[in-house]
Amino acid sequence: MYHIGSLEKISRLINDYNICPFCLARLLYERNKGFLKFLKKLHAELVSKKLYSFNRNEPCYLCNGIMPALPKTIHEIESKLESYNFKSFSFGTKIPEILYAREDFIRSKYSMSSGLSLKSYLNYMVSNYLSRKLGKVIDINRPDLRIVYDFGNALLEITPSSVYIYGRYLKLKRGVRQTKQFCRLCYGLGCKACNYRGYTDDPSIEGYILDLFRDEFFGEASVLHAAGREDIDVVTLNTGRPFVIEVKRPLKRSVDLMKIQDVLNSRNKGVVELKGLRYVDREIMEKINVFSKYDEKSYRLVVKFHNEIDQLMLEKIEKELSNRVIAQRTPLRVIYRRADKIRYKTVYSLSSKLLDKQTVEFIIRCQGGLYIKELAHGDQGRTNPSIFSISKIPLEVISLDVISVAPELEKRLGLD
Repeated sequence: MYHIGSLEKISRLINDYNICPFCLARLLYERNKGFLKFLKKLHAELVSKKLYSFNRNEPCYLCNGIMPALPKTIHEIESKLESYNFKSFSFGTKIPEILYAREDFIRSKYSMSSGLSLKSYLNYMVSNYLSRKLGKVIDINRPDLRIVYDFGNALLEITPSSVYIYGRYLKLKRGVRQTKQFCRLCYGLGCKACNYRGYTDDPSIEGYILDLFRDEFFGEASVLHAAGREDIDVVTLNTGRPFVIEVKRPLKRSVDLMKIQDVLNSRNKGVVELKGLRYVDREIMEKINVFSKYDEKSYRLVVKFHNEIDQLMLEKIEKELSNRVIAQRTPLRVIYRRADKIRYKTVYSLSSKLLDKQTVEFIIRCQGGLYIKELAHGDQGRTNPSIFSISKIPLEVISLDVISVAPELEKRLGLD
């Protein structure tokens, strides 16, 4: 029945050290047997032979009172979990280093190589109890909640995993940023000028939508992860821009997304519109970050040339820029925040429409990551070729609309 060889060896162990029944049983435990049945049988046999008594007035040498107090600890953990909405969880423990050292010493002194360590036992027993009692699934890889109990300091740490929501947004009004603008005085730290928020009141996509996601999920914060970005003076139409909202440390994990979508669309009518909200895994967000660098995008660009331009020149521009790889050095307007290097992006097609003698509308279908304004004016030769380098006529950008972003993305992500 016993892994340490004989009742005599067991007797020496429990006479030398004050060890609680739980720790004694886990030292001798055979994994193919039910632990509690094994505990009762072992305890009854040793007591009947008058080999064992545990001094309850002193802490167990191996667990320092953790095991006898475990039912109370589990009850405290269970009560704290009532505030959380979850389907799966993982449970881990932190054990004082001295208890690791004591167990290593005992196992070495009495030649014990089997049984359960204190940490393994606690993880196993608490996880299985909570799973049975609460009807939740144990998932060590992707749990809704990560629960860690520090037995040395009696501290419970509950970390809900983030909730991820996929969708697309349309930006219908110019003058709206994608991200919140840091306060120009404190740069996000919070000061009197920004009412200690760290941000300005400048309108942004984040400002219009994030707070409601955070509030509906009772989360700590919400973050926008978008597939690329548009300038403040650019609108995003038609397909809209794909994004994932990450809600961090949510107490709730399931809310009516269509209700959120309807509320935000009504509240932000004519400025921002959301569509296609659905729950996704974290991997979708990571894939979007990769795909956005390469997925097809389409733009409507309107420029005004400083001189008149004829149809022959427009045909030349169309021919030389369609199905063409563009060498584009980091634009001067963003070089302060991006590495200065040359990127190679493809223009798949470009068509033009003369609006008046000097104003032209271009429809451009290209690879993600191409700077369209620089494709127009050339950025002092940093983008080559460009509309300016071909026409030799100075020009200015009148407007830029994003009319399509990764139209096949949902299919590629398996979200259809």
